[in-house]
Amino acid sequence: MTIPNQLENEVTSQSQSHLSLQATDEVDVDSVIFADRESSFKTTTDATTQPLSSTIGSGVSTIMENLSPKDLATLASLLKPLLISQDERKQNPKGGDLEESALHPLRTPQETVGDEDKNAGKSEDEANEEQWHNPYTESTYSLFYLCSVNSAAFWYAFFVYAIQITTILLTLIDIVDWGGSGLDLPPNVDLIVTIAQGVALFQAIAFQSDLLEVVGKFKDGFHPEVLEKHPGATYATWLVSCIAQLIAALLLLLTIYILTMEVDSVLGIMLNFAALHFMADIDNVAFDLAKAGFMGNMLKNAASDVVHFQVRKRKRSEDQGILQRSWKSGVFLLILIGMVGGYVAIVVFRTSGKYMCNTMIVNMGDNFVPSLGTFNGLYDLDFSAGSGLEWRAEYVERRSVEIDAPGKGVFGYCNDIKAWTFRVQTRDNLEDSDPCDWIARSSNTDTYDITETGRIQWFVRDETNHEVVLEPFSLVCFDCSNEDVEGSNDCGGKGICSNAVCDCEDGWYGLRCEFVSPCPWITIHARTEKFASIRDWATGYQSIDLGNGTLVEAYHRPVYIHEYERGEYDVVMFTGGRWALAASKFLPSGGRIQASDLSDGQDDVGSDIGNFFKHSFHGYQGFSANFSVAFLSDYMEMGTHWSSSSPVGFSWYFAKTVKDQNQNQAIGNGISTEFVCHVCDESSNPCLYDGKCSAGECVCSLDSRGSLCEIPPVRNGHCDPFFNTPEFKMDGGDCCESTCQSTPEYICGAAERGYVNTGYYYCEQPKKRWQSSLLNGAAGSFSGYSLDLSMRSMVVSEHLQDRVRIYDKVERSWVLRETLIGSAGTWFGRTVALSSGPFHVVSNPSFKAPLTIAVQDSYGTIHIYKCIHSNCTQTQAIPLVLDFDLSDDGTVLAASLFVAANQAPKVIRFYEAQEGLFEFRADLNVTRNGTLADVISLSLSGDGSKLAVQSQVSGFDSETNFAVVTDVYIDVMAWDELSGGYATEIEFLFESVVNTMFPPLSMALNQDGTFLAYGYPNCQGAQLHLNFRNDEGVWMPRRAPQLNTTGCIDIEHPDRNNALSISDDGSRIAFRLGNKVRFYRWEATFKFWGSLGDDSPFTHYPVAISPDGKEVAIGSPEGGIGGVTTIYSLPGRKECPAGMSLLRLSLTHDSLPTGVVWNLVNNSTGEILFEQESYPLEYAYATMVEETCVPMDSCFVFTIYKEQNGGLHAPGQFALFMDGENVAQGTFSGLFRREQIGSCASCPTGTEPFSMMMLTCGPMEWTLLKLIGGGESGITLHSEDTFDRDYDDTVYETYNEHWMDQCVGPVFSLSYNECLDPTECHVVNVHSPNKNTAFLELVFGEQRVNARPSAVCDGEAFFVGQKDKCNQEADWLNRKLQRFAN
Repeated sequence: MTIPNQLENEVTSQSQSHLSLQATDEVDVDSVIFADRESSFKTTTDATTQPLSSTIGSGVSTIMENLSPKDLATLASLLKPLLISQDERKQNPKGGDLEESALHPLRTPQETVGDEDKNAGKSEDEANEEQWHNPYTESTYSLFYLCSVNSAAFWYAFFVYAIQITTILLTLIDIVDWGGSGLDLPPNVDLIVTIAQGVALFQAIAFQSDLLEVVGKFKDGFHPEVLEKHPGATYATWLVSCIAQLIAALLLLLTIYILTMEVDSVLGIMLNFAALHFMADIDNVAFDLAKAGFMGNMLKNAASDVVHFQVRKRKRSEDQGILQRSWKSGVFLLILIGMVGGYVAIVVFRTSGKYMCNTMIVNMGDNFVPSLGTFNGLYDLDFSAGSGLEWRAEYVERRSVEIDAPGKGVFGYCNDIKAWTFRVQTRDNLEDSDPCDWIARSSNTDTYDITETGRIQWFVRDETNHEVVLEPFSLVCFDCSNEDVEGSNDCGGKGICSNAVCDCEDGWYGLRCEFVSPCPWITIHARTEKFASIRDWATGYQSIDLGNGTLVEAYHRPVYIHEYERGEYDVVMFTGGRWALAASKFLPSGGRIQASDLSDGQDDVGSDIGNFFKHSFHGYQGFSANFSVAFLSDYMEMGTHWSSSSPVGFSWYFAKTVKDQNQNQAIGNGISTEFVCHVCDESSNPCLYDGKCSAGECVCSLDSRGSLCEIPPVRNGHCDPFFNTPEFKMDGGDCCESTCQSTPEYICGAAERGYVNTGYYYCEQPKKRWQSSLLNGAAGSFSGYSLDLSMRSMVVSEHLQDRVRIYDKVERSWVLRETLIGSAGTWFGRTVALSSGPFHVVSNPSFKAPLTIAVQDSYGTIHIYKCIHSNCTQTQAIPLVLDFDLSDDGTVLAASLFVAANQAPKVIRFYEAQEGLFEFRADLNVTRNGTLADVISLSLSGDGSKLAVQSQVSGFDSETNFAVVTDVYIDVMAWDELSGGYATEIEFLFESVVNTMFPPLSMALNQDGTFLAYGYPNCQGAQLHLNFRNDEGVWMPRRAPQLNTTGCIDIEHPDRNNALSISDDGSRIAFRLGNKVRFYRWEATFKFWGSLGDDSPFTHYPVAISPDGKEVAIGSPEGGIGGVTTIYSLPGRKECPAGMSLLRLSLTHDSLPTGVVWNLVNNSTGEILFEQESYPLEYAYATMVEETCVPMDSCFVFTIYKEQNGGLHAPGQFALFMDGENVAQGTFSGLFRREQIGSCASCPTGTEPFSMMMLTCGPMEWTLLKLIGGGESGITLHSEDTFDRDYDDTVYETYNEHWMDQCVGPVFSLSYNECLDPTECHVVNVHSPNKNTAFLELVFGEQRVNARPSAVCDGEAFFVGQKDKCNQEADWLNRKLQRFAN
């Protein structure tokens, strides 16, 4: 075997035991390469690296010398796999070719020999300089430099750098107070922490691999030969990567330094050091991830390229100095010196108190230790307490030092209990003062920074010497961050901060200028009580201004005084936690120090009181034997929303008397006293409830009162919608009748001293909840046996005592007006009926509704009474009546006449009211098939125009001895003027009954007789039927409410008690069923009867409902000791459908109501909503009320005429309300007054409404002219006459009667409305060809012209507008008037 074959076999056997061989077919010797230096074949001979020929062994070397070039090539291909590094084999397990960029040039044996020759005679160091090395570490900074900008590896390295630098910067931002003091260095730390900080700084530099690496890079410099393999690795990219790495390293070192010095525990230092070490390794970890292939093959190959990259070491120049050779050590030493120097400086400053808070502000509660609050305020660092390592400072109360008090408050640290404490250090115990002799202490803590205890609990001892939590408590550093800088941020930009206190600009006040200037004048809130004791305390106090805006202060708050008597004051002052009120004679030194009594160094402020509070006053009563206060306020916690510059708004208490002289007074019983600032300001102290501030004084509106209008007008009898909210308890109840109470200023539900009835539109109480009131009868009277109810009046019988009581509703109470007394033993009041007249009247201070009352006794006699005001007189008696009814308006009385015992009535007699008496009107016989029927019961409509009759035909069966009844009917009859009697309008068959007398049914007709309700009120067989007359005049049934008889109990009661009652409009029903009364309301929208409130719970007899359906009266004669009458009221207004508004008219007459004519017309449709002509004289000063629902989008015209007495005069007046809002009100003089309300077209801007009204007996013409050219000419605007005009029935017969002696024929009326320019002159010319009588009235803005009949018979001109523009002597006008006259 040849030598090459032998070598091949030997090498092949060796290589197969280690790796798979994959040789190339042809290899050039000059291009043979090998992998990394760690896995190359090496041999060690005399500790010197030998050439390649000696690495295989001397035997192989000899063989190689004899090889031919061909054999040598074969050998190279066989050795190639053995020369691949271990890492490369792992990365290329299949034995593929490696990239050339990962390998180094391999020199041939001949070159090796040459190198050996070259190294012959050289020293060892010189030989080392020729070695190869990799100058780049395995980090992303190497990728940053070597990889092309367009490669993924470059951007991966850039991203990692961005993450690393961002993390470092965020940490720096967090640990440095950029807007304040900079470093957050602890005031002091334990000695062991100081040592640990020094050690950590050495560790920080030693472990800063990035810093050491980048220093080495700068020393090694840039290698131009790299460009051969990496064209993008320029000097610029090398420099950028080095600078980036240097910046990150320095920032990280700075972060470690700051965190180390800011931490106050050894564990904290170690934890921070470990955490920051992770930041330093971000680039290395990212590189390892790329090298391991987690970031993809491209990044893996790039990382491998960095790992195997090598360049030849540079030779060291023989002329390098020691600094050049050791500059890495120099940089390291320089950084170390800088960090150690900073460390030493911080330790020195720390031990001297530089990092401690100089001034802090303290706020301590006084619930358990009353004196603690007086030591609130500023505390200054006491440098005399010591210094050095592990030194804790003490803080002394500034105020006690400033006034040279006999003691001072001190905060210090007690090592025994490991807590910060507060104590009072007096001159007597100055030497023995021990922080462990505490009044208040913190929780256990090792902190050197006392301000940190402001976030933990503090404790005091209670009366039992147990420790309890001190609340409130706050303790914060109060140093100026910008000392003596104008516009300092400490002062909110409003002053200069010096020694922790701000000198504020004008208009600002407080330690930090946090308040506007304090109130100069405080007064007791008008809604609260005055200070009450044996002394008469003042109600107003003023601050003391020493000039230039300087105030006399106590605890940085103004002092307020009032001179009680000469030389003595009432003083309101702040005592640190609470405001106090005291008499100056109970203050130390009498609350005054004269200038001559001041000590050296104490300046005179120009006021004895000022001298006392500046140089002597301290709130701690233990500092003075003569010090007590009378009242204390709520605690004021500084720095919270309760903090204030004045005592405004605080509650007050009596100050307790204490036995311990060294203890302050505590709060006692509370009093309802409160201060307000008397001086108003639109921005800082505005007037309340829409009041206006004028020159510091409030001009109140909405009836509010007080210096700031602070007393809302609630519970004053006047409903104000502004205060009708839960916050003001629904205006104190003023908006609902059941809760309102009149006052001397207002009458509930009324205005203008009671002569305008406003109602209760804004009442917000639940509208289906009854409000009840009770009237108790006298013992044994059987009160409530019978009753009746009108608009605001009620009659209740006490028939066992032969009495009938008359009540009027005055506001929310039923007040007895009069008592009617009948003959003894007649059961006077067996049945009663009441009428308040044809008008809806309400009482006012001058008027009570005239009443007509009908009272029946057991003999069947009806006694008629007329009540005018409080005088009731019997006017007549009608005998032999079994059943009767009185119309609500008092105009008709219907009675079924008694025939004989045990016989039903056959005849109904009608009476009509004539001049105060009921005169016979007609008799009515009810027949069935020519046979007279029995009249069982009857009911009249409210206006007396309709009658409902229950009748039946009966006989007597002699065999069975029973009455035989067939066919019970209900008839509705209407009055017929032509026949002078009632004619049947509709008939209803109720039931057919045999062998019994059917009992009377309960029946009721509404006001106009278009709604009928009748029913059977017993539980057994209970029935209720409802019928109504539609617009076509046809009677229709209406579904009745379902009668629930559960729990119903029948009772014995008089047959003829009214058990059914309905409102005027038929929408509400009260029905007694058995022993209970049910209430129902018609829901027009859903067409059903809804239950209205709850059933009445008592056993009842009669029931009556008011015309408006808002009140129900129920009699319970068996209740109580003498019977009970219960009146239920529903709060709230009349309800209107959607799209409708409630229109209310209140009209009060003057002394002559007989000449009043008025109407209310829907101007949009012409519909007359209300109208009335003339009132009886007995209605003088009466108040009439009408309500109706009207469309929201309509215009309405109210016109009232009254020629007699020259108009409507006070207290007479009218008022119109639309949805509770007063839209028109007033009186008038002359003939008429007209008001437009609602959605009416208003006059254009620059014009005012003009109205003309004329009444005349015959032909009349008039013209409206606008004068122009100074009155030299005119333009006709309107002309009208009464020629060929028919009688105007809108003017009522009242005027015909009044003018009967002046007019022949009817009265004509003319009216006209227009919008005219008030700056122009207008003339109205009136002319009657026949010289007829006329009455003229013109209204234009505030101008009103009245002309009597004699003034216009021959023609006359009347001027309105800007009269000075009128030339009333103009020739053309005279000619025009003359033409009319002729």
